[in-house]
Amino acid sequence: MTRIEVLRSALLGVLACFVADQAFANPCPPGNPPTNCAPPTGAILDLAGTPVPHQYTQYDVNFIATSTTTNISFAFREDPSFLFLDDVSVATGGGPNLLVNGGFESGPEGSPEPQGWTYLNSFGATFGGEVEGSDPHSGNNAYADGAVQAYDGITQAIATTPGSVYTITFWLNDHSSLTTFRQLSDNGDVTGIGGNGIDLLVYAGAVPTVTTPEPATLLLLGTGIAAIGLSRRRKSR
Repeated sequence: MTRIEVLRSALLGVLACFVADQAFANPCPPGNPPTNCAPPTGAILDLAGTPVPHQYTQYDVNFIATSTTTNISFAFREDPSFLFLDDVSVATGGGPNLLVNGGFESGPEGSPEPQGWTYLNSFGATFGGEVEGSDPHSGNNAYADGAVQAYDGITQAIATTPGSVYTITFWLNDHSSLTTFRQLSDNGDVTGIGGNGIDLLVYAGAVPTVTTPEPATLLLLGTGIAAIGLSRRRKSR
């Protein structure tokens, strides 16, 4: 194998890894607005493929803390209508709620970012979530989200003890005029009535994000391409 062939083979290997990494790291097809984006990975609860009633239903999921700080995050997608989230709680051993503004009573109403939470919208989804003063599970407010063709979300960091078990509890309502249950989907193919994608995911750990190529990878790729081009020019002289 010649020197140029070795270099070309190495470059193709780097390029293959680069493309594979991109397919995993960026689950959103090109387009503005985005089209049918997959959710961030790493959820501890994904309601995809399960029916959700058009009335408030309680859900809970446990996790074991691995750090002194844990981000509690929710990702939403509801193309034909809106998901209403309310009365979110995180506790351990029957203790108090560790979240700030878990019932969204502190508002601010009309804002995508409830007090104490951070709004996430890496994909640029339209019809993103906001605090609303209509149809709460309790109190005056709930968080309503109808993100279209992509996921948005909210996150909040809490203090945790590594090794301790925590329970996330929340109430969810698929707020739609339809009276039947609808299947949820994380791939945009709804098996129920209408819509292009409905899902809710819960995360406990790092904030779910969309990663971008590392500069070193891009530099290596560019250097390899330049080297092949230079070898070709020398060979043609």
